Amino acid sequence: MRLLGECAGELIEAYNRDPRCHRYNQIALEVYKARRAIGDALSPQFQSHILDGLIGFGIGITIKGGRDALKGRLQICLDVARKSTSISQLRDRQLSTADLAAIKPVITSAYEIFSLRGTLHPLKQSHVAATKTLHWLFPDLFLMLDSNVAITFRERLGVKFRRSTQPGFSSDKYYCCLLGAQNEIRSFGVDRFRQLEWGTPEPRIIDKIAFILGKRSTTTAADI
Repeated sequence: MRLLGECAGELIEAYNRDPRCHRYNQIALEVYKARRAIGDALSPQFQSHILDGLIGFGIGITIKGGRDALKGRLQICLDVARKSTSISQLRDRQLSTADLAAIKPVITSAYEIFSLRGTLHPLKQSHVAATKTLHWLFPDLFLMLDSNVAITFRERLGVKFRRSTQPGFSSDKYYCCLLGAQNEIRSFGVDRFRQLEWGTPEPRIIDKIAFILGKRSTTTAADI
């Protein structure tokens, strides 16, 4: 079963019509705008905008202590990322064209900076928050994952997530999602894909489609 097909445009429209998702779009546009203006995603100037994106996308609810606690933990993680010379390899990469195999170790390292227990969350692993942070840092390369998106990648692309609110996220599965999304974009046609929502980062387009498909799958299962 494919992720991208003739209904891709309709799925994006469905996402954009949803009042909650419309709010997410506004938040994302503000973060992207700030990133373009600042230039360097790892600049301390951009840190507050990453925090705005995380809070706006609901991460403050899952992190004990909310915004104040997340602010300090995010700074520590970003300080670690700034010291990693390999992170620079992710700049200017696009999901459709990146050699993912070549940069897999960097992707894994970046993912774990933000996802391991005691990083963004003081007690638990923080996989969803990690993917959202990576997206704000490098929006043209990294997907945002949540349970709805995980369902879609499981059902459509065979990524071995559990059908649960705890799908079993990991750096390896995240890489499989990136690779699967890249293959879908290339099969669909890169130019055709970008025209689905011109100017929106490729991973964000995938996120919208996968979110709606996952949400619909959950609703259908609940009705059976």
